[in-house]
Parts: sequence; C-alpha cells; structure tokens
Amino acid sequence: MLEEIKKIQGINHSDFDNMINIWIGAAELDLKSIGIVDTLIDNPDSLIKTAIITYVLSFLDVDNAELYSNSYNIQKDVLRHTKEYIESAI
Repeated sequence: MLEEIKKIQGINHSDFDNMINIWIGAAELDLKSIGIVDTLIDNPDSLIKTAIITYVLSFLDVDNAELYSNSYNIQKDVLRHTKEYIESAI
C-alpha cells in the first residue's frame, strides 16, 4: 500500500516512507477498534484498501486534509454497518 500512496501523491523518494507506514498502521488499528475483521484488514479488499489510503491522505495531503478526513469517516461508517466486515458477523 505504501507504493500506491506514494504514486497517488507523486512521491518518488523514500523520505516519507516511515511516516506513511505509521499512518497505514494507525488506519489499520482504527478499523480494528470499530470491530472490522482482522483478516480483512491484514488482506484488504478494495473497500478496506480505499479506507486506509483515504486515512493516510488525510495526513499527507495537507491542502485536502479535511476532505479526506470526512471521506474516511464516511467509509468507516459504511464498513461498520456492513455485516461482512464486522467481527461479530464471522
């Protein structure tokens, strides 16, 4: 996911790799904290992947941070209300 985020942002060096990886990890923990199934986070499908990327962009793209943050919260809410993604549904 690191390389995908770097490509989206046009980053072609490794100066921010550590910070981006920290944000990826934070997004994964945030999704786990609302009950998203661990295996879906560890092997993300397109919905989980999009949510994680959006979370990271809310920190990385300062000019559009609020837009990405709001989008992430909506995506997280959709995942939280989709039974296939919630721990208790498994």
